[in-house]
Amino acid sequence: METVWLILLVWMIATYIVLDGFDLGVGVLHLLIARDRPEQKQILQSIAPVWDGNEVWLIAAGGTMMMAFPGFLSAMFSGFYLPLTMVVWLLIFRAISIELPHYLSDSLWIHFWNLMLFVASGLLIVILGAAMANIYRGVPLDANGSFFEPLWTNFRIGPPTGILDWYTILSGITSATFLLHHGALWLSAKTDGRVLQHSRQAATWLWWGSCSLTLVIYIASWFVQPLTRTAFSETPWKIILPVMAVLSLFASGYFRWSNKNMLAFLSSGLFIYLFIFTGAAAIYPNILPGLNPDHHLTIYNTSPGPEKLTTTLYWWIPGILLVGVYFTILFRSLPAVISAGSDDDH
Repeated sequence: METVWLILLVWMIATYIVLDGFDLGVGVLHLLIARDRPEQKQILQSIAPVWDGNEVWLIAAGGTMMMAFPGFLSAMFSGFYLPLTMVVWLLIFRAISIELPHYLSDSLWIHFWNLMLFVASGLLIVILGAAMANIYRGVPLDANGSFFEPLWTNFRIGPPTGILDWYTILSGITSATFLLHHGALWLSAKTDGRVLQHSRQAATWLWWGSCSLTLVIYIASWFVQPLTRTAFSETPWKIILPVMAVLSLFASGYFRWSNKNMLAFLSSGLFIYLFIFTGAAAIYPNILPGLNPDHHLTIYNTSPGPEKLTTTLYWWIPGILLVGVYFTILFRSLPAVISAGSDDDH
């Protein structure tokens, strides 16, 4: 039962990153692609109906973590207190930056909040990547399952570790490239005119960057976390996950080249799912590795037990079905293409 809940939790986290990831990418790209205010409006209209709904998956993943692995949640919130506080503030600034300009007429304030959207979205992407790398790399857990890391130390992966080191920074850059590529493909699928043209150009460059960084991060991860070498040697079938991830990334490039923009976007989403599941499979059954192998947090020593997990599943299933219905209706209601000439500013 613990394995089932781990799969569900990783799926929910990946779903948040796939869905909120493309509008975070759009939040960065809207200043890089748009040439005037109408094009900025066109870009933001592509995410206006969905950006706040996409954040539901972050809340749902947090709730699932609390129910299934409370020990993991407790360690995360205490050890990553500063980054989590930064994430909350960035989410607030991002929401204000999207909504407030609709009620402003002063161009200076509009430009200021557009810049805040760019900064908040970009920092959220980088922090997400660095956080995932910290979990994968391992943290200095003590015998009680607690830890503390400063923001940085010597930027090396060995003790004393910091939240930022060369590996977590590399992961943050990789995350930014992946999600900017994902966002560019979304704009390619949902816009027209110059925004479509510039989005496709950006997606081309970002695809090459994603291919290069996928290779780099795979190699780095192999050496950074010894559990990976053990996992893939003892269960060779897990190699299917990174191989399928690479094939999905290639598929997104092929579909973009073939002008099948929505298929390219969906392939990019599948790539992100498989990339995240690869990391989870590499450290399984650990959920938060410790630098000391005796102090790993696993799906077994952080969960309330199989009986309670079974009962919780009965409540989780109808809840997630309602969320699924909501998102199906939401995305089906979106216009096929959003034009720069649209009168709707929200």
